[in-house]
Amino acid sequence: MTIRTIHVGAGGRGRWPLNRFRDRTDFEAVALVDVNEENLATARETTGLGEEACFATPAEALQAVDADAVVVITPPDLHAGQCLEAVRAGKHVLVEKPFTKDLGQARQIVAEASECGLKVAVTQNARYYPPVLTIRRLLQSGDLGQPSFGLMTKYGWRPRVHHSGADRHAYLWERGIHDFDQLRHLLDSEPRRLFCHSFNPPWSPYSGGAAIDGWIEFHNGTTFNFQCTFATHKGGSSWRLDCEKGTVEEVSGGLALRRLGADADEIIPMDENPHPEEVLLDGFRDYVLNDVEPPFSGPRNLATVGLINALGASSERGVVIDFDEYMVAG
Repeated sequence: MTIRTIHVGAGGRGRWPLNRFRDRTDFEAVALVDVNEENLATARETTGLGEEACFATPAEALQAVDADAVVVITPPDLHAGQCLEAVRAGKHVLVEKPFTKDLGQARQIVAEASECGLKVAVTQNARYYPPVLTIRRLLQSGDLGQPSFGLMTKYGWRPRVHHSGADRHAYLWERGIHDFDQLRHLLDSEPRRLFCHSFNPPWSPYSGGAAIDGWIEFHNGTTFNFQCTFATHKGGSSWRLDCEKGTVEEVSGGLALRRLGADADEIIPMDENPHPEEVLLDGFRDYVLNDVEPPFSGPRNLATVGLINALGASSERGVVIDFDEYMVAG
């Protein structure tokens, strides 16, 4: 069976599914929705669709075209409404991260989809990057022993504020949604406690939260510290994880592993895996057609949305947050 899709957002990030579909037979784009005529024209060239398959609103496309699913890749503040619109029209949903910016909205979408027998999945592509999958494999093999503590730093400058310019916690929603979803996947564990300080350097073009620092303690006993920003004058990054049997760091060309008692690093090449976008499409297809739930399903992504909400709440309140309690109360 071929899954027929309506694409809400045909420009920017919205181009990747359309490009991938050209080499696949399990998906077929049947309608394009965008407010930008240039985006629609480019998408028509990619898909071969005519002007009759182009619409200004999701409602128009849903009424005019027979489809099985809706792909939502629009500014994040629009996600909740557009996902609900698709679900209420009886369509499966593949939505760009962040799923929504509010845990309650995400839960509502998941609940309504479940009641209708529909599937929702979130394109958390960064969890399938080579360093993440390679370290995850090493941890699951037992080669590194029990993970204990880690450190992530990310420093950069973004000349434009994109879709989070007015957000109170810009970094958390623009980049943290990647960073911390990766940690959930890599460690195969959920947060237990956390603390975050989200702040805005005076020269930042963002309204708030262009920088964060803090820590997350996971249920498997790992504590991960972080300092990240896209409002610094000099770029750079680092990532390391200390485990029972050694320390692993991300370096140019692979991973540097310093084993217990060793005097030098062992360079481990990155695993070869399918492109993250192909993993997402394969997983969504199997979810829709065979009821095989992927790790990036809407229900499983609630923890990532909740984690970003909780980190923001920690900063606003100036307190350590118990994540399990937060998810129950939230």
